[in-house]
Amino acid sequence: MTTRNRSLVVLVMMNIVLLGPSVAGQKGSEASARDKFVGAWRLVSIETIRPNGEVIYPFYGKHPEGLIMYDNSGWMSVQIVSDPPAKAPSRSSREEVMAAPSAEKSSAFYSYYTYCGTWSLDTAQQVVRHHIRQALISGEVGEDVVRRYVLVGDRLTPTAKTHEMGEDHERKLAWQRVPKQPVTK
Repeated sequence: MTTRNRSLVVLVMMNIVLLGPSVAGQKGSEASARDKFVGAWRLVSIETIRPNGEVIYPFYGKHPEGLIMYDNSGWMSVQIVSDPPAKAPSRSSREEVMAAPSAEKSSAFYSYYTYCGTWSLDTAQQVVRHHIRQALISGEVGEDVVRRYVLVGDRLTPTAKTHEMGEDHERKLAWQRVPKQPVTK
């Protein structure tokens, strides 16, 4: 082995020794952060912030309700019910709902939002990605929703940049962890 090759081998080995723990630490911290996401989260608020700093509530109202869930296998689901929620269709079966007048059904559509899919986390960028597989709004299927997040204790606050109503907005969603319930038989 030439001196140059030995020097390269030594350099590679030093990098493995010196960077190995750092890379392992990154993977460990990624797993730890992922574990902190896993579970159910109750919606606390949704704020839409205009470029001038004004907070508005264009789609969900001031007091929407909702739930987002992240599981260990990489799946997620979110549901949001607007404030005020739709009063119609007030039918007791899916068959009756499907037969309801169009106005009642569209009211329900406008007051409810949901999608599900897989999720991934980038702790270095402080970003969570939702890879949408199914959605109430079919045009969202196949999209990757990217949100910067802050996770402190039992409060998760993802934020997204959007362009709507002719201007750029920041949408901030606050979620509170739902405590684990004891399993009952």
